[in-house]
Amino acid sequence: MFTVIEHLSSELAFHPYNILLYLQRARFLYEKSSYVNAVTDMKKAISLDSVNPVLYHFLTDCYLDSGKGQEAINTMFRVLSIYPERVPSLLKTAEVQYILEKYDESILTINEAIKVDPHNAECFFMLGVNFRALKDIPRAVNSFQTAVEMDSKLTDAWLMLGEIMESKKDPKALQYFESAVLSDPSSPHAKHALAFYLQNNKNIPRALELYRSIIVEHKDYIDAYLNSGILYMEMDSLDRAYEQFNLITGVSPQNAQGYFFRGKVQKERGNAKAALADFQTANNLDSSNPIIKRELEALQSELNSSN
Repeated sequence: MFTVIEHLSSELAFHPYNILLYLQRARFLYEKSSYVNAVTDMKKAISLDSVNPVLYHFLTDCYLDSGKGQEAINTMFRVLSIYPERVPSLLKTAEVQYILEKYDESILTINEAIKVDPHNAECFFMLGVNFRALKDIPRAVNSFQTAVEMDSKLTDAWLMLGEIMESKKDPKALQYFESAVLSDPSSPHAKHALAFYLQNNKNIPRALELYRSIIVEHKDYIDAYLNSGILYMEMDSLDRAYEQFNLITGVSPQNAQGYFFRGKVQKERGNAKAALADFQTANNLDSSNPIIKRELEALQSELNSSN
């Protein structure tokens, strides 16, 4: 039975000028982190269609993820040489510049996009991201606010505003986190940000309600189980805490945190041997974590001294 790569390669042998096949194989290789081979396919696709911006954008992603930042930038400059006023390509270029920490250059590129489309909310969001990186918080806030005024569905902009206000201990943070959830009620990240803010501000019942909502809708969202369990531990509700951490070990058996915190519950319950087994598993999964190692060694010492 053919693998995906073998099938696509076989198709290309019969259709060597099919751009879509090269793109499909490149996307598959990219997902498998085979960036060099993905780049080769994208270069071939571009040689067959040198004016398709979608091809250049994906080649840029391949270069970025393979650690070739300058090649990524050069690829986007090639697009802009063909389409100097194409806003998606200007924003893609600005994104690459931001990733490479060329913030001033990114801002200049975004300003070019704004000249073309002054009502593009994504432009102002990207401005805010750059200003935040430059620690120019007033201009970052102004940019994010402009972005959500233009498009109230920009969840990430609401989240950025919430994080900035929370760092300043400004109570408006709650309003921004709630707006993030309203902008996309299906987003686990928005609900988690609101729940975590509530958790840190002592509104535990509402935080737990949000975590439960995330778990129902997104069963693999580990942080919701983790934070719920930690809250239950702080409330001395060990059975409920155990349930949350135990669920992590089932949903994500390679996640060290599930075993570590389940072990802490077992230790609180007085089940030292069960706790030791969980700490050992957690340490095997994340041997570089000093907190796990410290808990494991402390419990081993306690058990040795009691024998």
